[in-house]
Amino acid sequence: MKPIQRILLIVVAGLLVATGVGLVLTSDWGSRTVPLGRNQPRAAESPVDMHQMQTAMALAPLAATSDEQDRARDALRMADHEVDFEFAAALYQAASQAVPSTPEIRAILERVARAERSVTELDSEVDRLTKLEGAAKGSQKDALDQQLDLAKARQELNEDELADANQDLEEAGGDPKGRIQRMVQEHNSAQQDKNGELDLSSVGTQASSTVPASYSLFSRARAWFALRSFNARLAQAEKEAATKEATFSTRHDELEHQLEEAQSQQSKKLANSRPANAGGQTLAAVPSAPTDEASTAISSYRSLTALQKRISGLDSRIRNQRDLATDYTQWRLLASSRQRALVHSLFTTFAWVLVIALAVLILDEVMERIFNRLEPDRKNLLTLRAVAHMATRAVGLIAILLVIFGPPAQMATVVALAGAGLTVALKDFIVGFFGWFVLMGKNGIRHGDWVEINGVSGEVVEIGLFHTVVLETGNWNDSGHPTGRRVTFVNSYAIEGHYFNFSTSGQWLWDELQLSIPADQDPYPVVDELQKIVTKETQANVGLAEKEWSRLADVRGDRGFSAGPAISVRPSGSGFEIHLRYVTRANQRYQQRSKLYSEIVELLRRRNIPQSAPPSAAHTAAETA
Repeated sequence: MKPIQRILLIVVAGLLVATGVGLVLTSDWGSRTVPLGRNQPRAAESPVDMHQMQTAMALAPLAATSDEQDRARDALRMADHEVDFEFAAALYQAASQAVPSTPEIRAILERVARAERSVTELDSEVDRLTKLEGAAKGSQKDALDQQLDLAKARQELNEDELADANQDLEEAGGDPKGRIQRMVQEHNSAQQDKNGELDLSSVGTQASSTVPASYSLFSRARAWFALRSFNARLAQAEKEAATKEATFSTRHDELEHQLEEAQSQQSKKLANSRPANAGGQTLAAVPSAPTDEASTAISSYRSLTALQKRISGLDSRIRNQRDLATDYTQWRLLASSRQRALVHSLFTTFAWVLVIALAVLILDEVMERIFNRLEPDRKNLLTLRAVAHMATRAVGLIAILLVIFGPPAQMATVVALAGAGLTVALKDFIVGFFGWFVLMGKNGIRHGDWVEINGVSGEVVEIGLFHTVVLETGNWNDSGHPTGRRVTFVNSYAIEGHYFNFSTSGQWLWDELQLSIPADQDPYPVVDELQKIVTKETQANVGLAEKEWSRLADVRGDRGFSAGPAISVRPSGSGFEIHLRYVTRANQRYQQRSKLYSEIVELLRRRNIPQSAPPSAAHTAAETA
């Protein structure tokens, strides 16, 4: 194993161990604490604090499970109760505080008073005309109808003026109670459904943002980040409710202390105002007419009653805030449990990525050792090793990408489009790759074969996944010695073109000799002698060649191939030309020709046939099975 491969294997194994630790810590028995996010900014200041309601409305759509949705509904109800308490407190404060007296407000108040008097007068006038119109007849009725319409038009105009004056008074700060009442109406109309109840239909509508859409690492990581932010918002809402509970509790204690002091002072005043009898007992004096002391006592009791109501209201608000904080706590625990499960699934997915990577590395090393143990001369296995390594890594990469990003939504369409695009862009590459499989087949080529590819003949020295390398040796009519040139071909020729393989088991080829006879000599006796000589010398090769050619061609029936010698006589300017054609082995070609030359020369001497020139050899291109 190479050092870099060893280091990579150690790193992947270490990451796998760390992932295993993370799986344990995020499981049900793990003690990992899910971190919370930063606090969110508070809402803008307003007469009525709507922040808790807005928080509940923002969190409710993100509740995923049924338990979380129950907590969300409870949070909405309690936040709505808190808004009601806020409105009641705001109305009480608006009613008890003095209206500021400014020139603008005094002018608006005068407008409101005039508009109210006009509206009252016109109401009385409309009622009077309505009664008269009901009892009138004829032309008098028509006149009264006209007066009634005019009075109603003036009444509508004055009502609009009164509404506008009230609105101006509210904007100027002269009617805080009206402003609060308007906010109550707006809140009720926005938060209530058509049945007049609190609208809870938004609960869980956006739960998909915190739930992974698939089992891929990317989808789970995105859901985890969303759930982490959601948990931080829940923690902030819980903290806000607890803070308000503490604030209300402090205010409650202060009001109770004020109530105790006021009751003590009131008791002392009552005790001082009652005369004592002879036995030391006090009797309440019963005045015959209202006095200032009685009015003061009544006012004091009313103040004590109002203070007691405020204390009771604070008790309700404290309970509501405590329940709201508890609800947010339970909701956060549920979401934290879901977040822990999501982190656990993230570690599981990452573990699968590391397992795949580790498996690829181990399998790659195992295949390397297997191929290293093979015989060195088995050169085809070198290409097979390259293919095996590439296939293993490609499969591992695809598996890791599927684990990280998940399968595409339209898997069939994506595969089809990708296949079509790759086919067009990598046509030559693909054809060359599949050409290698053709060359590895039964009718392909092997290392050491003598072949002819696109007019180049030579010996095959390398068969790669995409290329074939040939050591050029010329054609079969030459000496067959290498030229020293390596010629490389893309394997696409195995599919798009054709190639010749001369390396059959016998490596047969046709050879031809040419002989000249003078015109005064009879050529046929010489032909007969030559026929006997060639037949004798090639008899063994003829039988083997015919048998092998028939087997290679897979011939059916009685048809056979003839490998016997052929002699033809042709006239020439100086006499006759005898062409002798015969079959021989490629590696015996020159020995066979030398032997035939020797016997032909001996034949010519016996017959005293002169030769104007030594016999020349002409041969056609080699033909093989």
